[in-house]
Amino acid sequence: MTELRRHVLAAAVLLVLAPIIAGCAGASAGMTPSASVTTVMQGWEHYLRLDWAAQPQPRGQTIDGYIYNKHGQAMGNVQLLAQALDANGSVVGQKLAWVPGAIPPLERSYFWIPALPAAQQYRVSVWSFDILDTSSDGTFL
Repeated sequence: MTELRRHVLAAAVLLVLAPIIAGCAGASAGMTPSASVTTVMQGWEHYLRLDWAAQPQPRGQTIDGYIYNKHGQAMGNVQLLAQALDANGSVVGQKLAWVPGAIPPLERSYFWIPALPAAQQYRVSVWSFDILDTSSDGTFL
């Protein structure tokens, strides 16, 4: 294939993919956490499990715990939503936080979400995640 043909092919692919990528980015960017919207990944409980506790700290409540990968593939780009709720279940504070690194298949990873306001109760959910592909030697692609 000539160099000119490669450039023309690459430009054509970009022209086709640009609107699709822009549309996908816009769909998730418009979604914000609320009392009723606690995830962008319906059914996340099928893949992941959370075990956490709220601890009082000088600068607010801290939530820490483990996230368990119940799936046979690694999970990455995992983002958690922690919400502080009043006695009526209304959200009085919330924070999105990343789980560091990738969670290997059937393993767990530690997470920590600091500085939530004091509240009657707390709720933590998985906001988003990616299922990662792995190569035959176990490294992530």
